[in-house]
Amino acid sequence: MRLRLFRAGATAAWAAAVFSAQAADPSDTLIRAADAARNTTYEGVILYRGDEQFDVLKVQHRFKDGSEREHLVALTGDPRQLLRIDNRLICILPKDHMVSIDRPAGMKNFLSQLRPERLRQLAQWYEFRDQGSSRIAGRDCTGVAVMPRDQFRYGYEIWADKATGLPLKVTMVGQRDEVLEQVMFTEVSFPSAIDDAAFEDPAVDSSTFLTVARDLPSLDATLATTDSDRPQVSFEKLPPGYRVVAREERPLPEGQDGKVEHLLLSDGLSAVSVFSAIEQHAPDKAFRGVSHVGPMEAYGRMVGSYHITIVGEVPSQAIRMIGDGVRPVFPFELPPPAANDSAPPTAQ
Repeated sequence: MRLRLFRAGATAAWAAAVFSAQAADPSDTLIRAADAARNTTYEGVILYRGDEQFDVLKVQHRFKDGSEREHLVALTGDPRQLLRIDNRLICILPKDHMVSIDRPAGMKNFLSQLRPERLRQLAQWYEFRDQGSSRIAGRDCTGVAVMPRDQFRYGYEIWADKATGLPLKVTMVGQRDEVLEQVMFTEVSFPSAIDDAAFEDPAVDSSTFLTVARDLPSLDATLATTDSDRPQVSFEKLPPGYRVVAREERPLPEGQDGKVEHLLLSDGLSAVSVFSAIEQHAPDKAFRGVSHVGPMEAYGRMVGSYHITIVGEVPSQAIRMIGDGVRPVFPFELPPPAANDSAPPTAQ
């Protein structure tokens, strides 16, 4: 009996050792998924789930001659399209209300930018764990959990196709393990080629649709420090690992005079936008306090004459720390209103 137990125990230990040796390292799975997200030609149907919103989208993606192209078309809700050519993003949206379908693209954008060196940096702020196997869109997949080590970032679960490495399901996970956002393929195929016509600028009625183009920022960028590109705000304290990676200036909406500065902060995975503009009209009506919709947190406040808005898919602790630490680099105070010289004279 003892001999049988010893043999059974030895067999179990040997099987466990073999399984462990064959299991994919989570970091290797993530790097393979990042390469596949950039370099694989595929098409299919994806389901986007977020904040009680469900969207079904058709996707075509091609990598050819060193160039990456992607076309997303909404199959539900308002007509929307997204075309990406390398780092250039073109969104086609209804004019009457700004609805965007770039959230699914944004969720997997971090995957396409992963490199081994950045993964080593991210290991300071996230833990990578093997999640075993599952089936997505009828294909065998390997799962990896990207778990935050503190309260300043959300986690992710990535399920990658075993055959190609392509991420077929990406889930953003909240601080209570709740699903905040999810992108999942329901159908996927891997054609040998996709025709150029699939990635041409769609012809739309400009009276009905609005076309918005922008460049996707690099999460590994280093912000320029020349006077002409120096941000107008600085930060007394940032959550660990976050830094400014991009800056741009935009005109104020609705024909208002002035500009708004946009700074992008990132830890290499999570991202936060900081908008600052001189409030000249109604500072008492400017957005203040905290607001959130699904995973999106927002925080507004006045700092002198500057109205600051911080927005990001990160926990409120990160948003508040960033927002409370914002300081103008060049303090600016509005002049007092001019005296009313046209007032009627006092009666004699």
